[in-house]
Amino acid sequence: MTNDNIPAELPQPAQPPPASWKPVALWATAGVFLLATTAFVTLWFLERGDHRATVDQLGTARTELDGTKSRLAVVEKLHADTESSIKKSEEDRQKFEAEAATHKPCAKAGREFLAFRDAQSVQAAVGLIFVRCR
Repeated sequence: MTNDNIPAELPQPAQPPPASWKPVALWATAGVFLLATTAFVTLWFLERGDHRATVDQLGTARTELDGTKSRLAVVEKLHADTESSIKKSEEDRQKFEAEAATHKPCAKAGREFLAFRDAQSVQAAVGLIFVRCR
């Protein structure tokens, strides 16, 4: 069965060209860039979240610092008031001690008055009290 239109031997189809490495390299490079972009975007979103948390913590710390400053001002005022009170008390103590020193002779005369039992000694003690206690 031979057909005159068909050659006896069929020609071999042309060899396909050898596979080029350029498209593979292009796709590999695109994949690497896609992974790098994904990593960058992921890290950027994480950093934004961390930044927001840090800003919130900073705001809280500033609020606490302002509260601490106001409490410190109150404590410093109380300290100054206490020191003023201590100074006034010390001045009053010195004044009362000086006043008490002026009354020591009078107190001594009073003790001598209590020690005497006879009338003449009592009159002498009363005279001392009048002299010493003026």
